[in-house]
Amino acid sequence: MVWIWWKTRPNLLHATHSSIPALWPGKLIVTFHDLIRHQSKGKGTTTRKYFLYWFKYLGYLFVDLLAMYRAKIIIVPARFWKDLLVNKYHLSSDKIAVTYEGVDTIIKQGKPSNEDFGVKKPFLVYTGNLYPHKNIPVLLKAIKILNGKIHLALVGARSVFTRRAQQLIAEQKVNDSVTFLGRLTDIQLISLYSQAVAFVFPSLIEGFGLTGLEAMAVELPVIAARASCLPEVYGDAALYFDPYDPQDLTKKITEVVKSKSLRDNLIKKGLLQVKKYSWDKMSRQTWQIYQNALL
Repeated sequence: MVWIWWKTRPNLLHATHSSIPALWPGKLIVTFHDLIRHQSKGKGTTTRKYFLYWFKYLGYLFVDLLAMYRAKIIIVPARFWKDLLVNKYHLSSDKIAVTYEGVDTIIKQGKPSNEDFGVKKPFLVYTGNLYPHKNIPVLLKAIKILNGKIHLALVGARSVFTRRAQQLIAEQKVNDSVTFLGRLTDIQLISLYSQAVAFVFPSLIEGFGLTGLEAMAVELPVIAARASCLPEVYGDAALYFDPYDPQDLTKKITEVVKSKSLRDNLIKKGLLQVKKYSWDKMSRQTWQIYQNALL
């Protein structure tokens, strides 16, 4: 890849990740999808030996800082991240562009099937990985408080943190209320969403929160943490809770389950919110950023 760059010598190089070519002498645009590695750190975020983790972490910081200051323009997926770069890293606001992401057409237009996923109803869905910043313990505590009245389907590829989540499920004694479904296809996910009562997103830090918008696109009410960029991206189309308070999450889950009018209102607002985001719009904005960078 580096050989191609040096051979073609483009007028502008867009690194879609902060791992930039350190010796690249030309104009550079860098996309920061988030700064989660800067905010979620410590022993609980790794399975490596502690010394190796800190060595790797400091390396990440160096690469990210190099990218921040080398880039002519930085692209981020939410204003939340722009504000953080300006306030914490003292970058110029004019150097940072926000381009919101979009929802894939297959999610918007997919048709659910009657596949049986073996999850007891009524149930909630969480889709994503199990890293510490995803705040799964608070969700499991809420499920315990609900005491079998509501079940939970966990969707996502197994990761190094799956075993920790399974241990926590055992400690909370909610094995009968939680089902691991692993990785699902888009159509399977749509089918699962069509059978669920709500999508729950307890994450403390998100780059954009695409999974919540996907749930809205298929008419599934969203309960989200009031944290990071989620209120910015979801607007008034989600029901928010304190991400550090399982009792508050329990209350919001109960409200959604019991109130059809609340569910219908969230579904209506969700469909309107999804229309604000488009990959086509994002690509046009990115093209304009290229033009501006070449001036």
